[in-house]
Amino acid sequence: MPRPTVAEVVQLELGYRKARRVVIGHFVFFIVCCIVAFVARSYLKFPLQLSWVFIVFALVFAGDLARFFYRRKKLQRLLRS
Repeated sequence: MPRPTVAEVVQLELGYRKARRVVIGHFVFFIVCCIVAFVARSYLKFPLQLSWVFIVFALVFAGDLARFFYRRKKLQRLLRS
C-alpha cells in the first residue's frame, strides 16, 4: 500500500473530527430525550419504555455512528503505516 499523502491524512482527520462532533451531539440529544422522558413519565404517570428510546436512537443515528467508526479505523490505519 503506498504511503498516504499529507493532504489525504489531513482530509481524513477533518472528516473524523466532524463525525466525532456529530456523534457527541447525538449523544447529548439522546441524554436530553431520556431526561424529558423521565420527567414526562413522572407527570403523566406512563409506564417507562426506555427500550424504545434505545431502538429509535440506534435506527436514526446508525449511519452517523458507522461513519464515525469507519473514519476512526481508517485514520488509525493510515497513521500506523
